[in-house]
Amino acid sequence: MKKILFIVSLLLLVACSNDEVKYGGAPLKIAVIGDIPELINEKIHFEPISLDEFSEDTLHISTNFDAVMITPVMFEEASDDRFIKVYKNSKMPIIFFDSTKRHFPFTRDGLTYETPHWEELNNGSHTTIYLSDNDANREEAWYFYLKDEKELDILYKEIFQKIETL
Repeated sequence: MKKILFIVSLLLLVACSNDEVKYGGAPLKIAVIGDIPELINEKIHFEPISLDEFSEDTLHISTNFDAVMITPVMFEEASDDRFIKVYKNSKMPIIFFDSTKRHFPFTRDGLTYETPHWEELNNGSHTTIYLSDNDANREEAWYFYLKDEKELDILYKEIFQKIETL
């Protein structure tokens, strides 16, 4: 009997891990360029896409997804100038997840994520959501901060709540 209780307790402990994000809003479908986040929430669906796929079929992506998330493994390639128009014309939120340099390396000519001497772009934020509206000639950015790695679930929740409102 003790073994059964131990196993059940262990399963409950694993099920309640830090990977669970307590987001209770509308279901979201997010295209991911890079590493798929390892989190648990039945309302969040991630689907991998490539940068080329995003740039070649932005209209399809924007009608089938609520946002695009770009993760650090893709930052150098994603900051290539050939993608600037893609980000500015996407009409959907783009999440630059764990980008200490915010959205600037991705949306400004001649600047890449690895460009040296751009430390001043670091405003202490962890993640940026970028949204461009070329028709209104306007760009908007929202910054999200992470105080402690143990609060990653809270960061995700805040990001998803913002995506839901855009």
